[in-house]
Amino acid sequence: MPYYPIRLVDEKALLERYVSRARGEKGVTFVGRLGTYRYLDMDVTIREALDAARAYLSLDGAIGAFLQQV
Repeated sequence: MPYYPIRLVDEKALLERYVSRARGEKGVTFVGRLGTYRYLDMDVTIREALDAARAYLSLDGAIGAFLQQV
């Protein structure tokens, strides 16, 4: 039987504090299971990470060109 975490009141309050602090950060992207503070299967985690990377790289062509050379 798989275990899926249940968000309790205290955990929801902690999540709100995390989100509030994260919004104040510049130059940081929170992705994945830990970064989004939710349970995800690995296929979903990988898809979201790839989508986030594509979105980031499309913001600045120079970054994408640099990474293709590496």
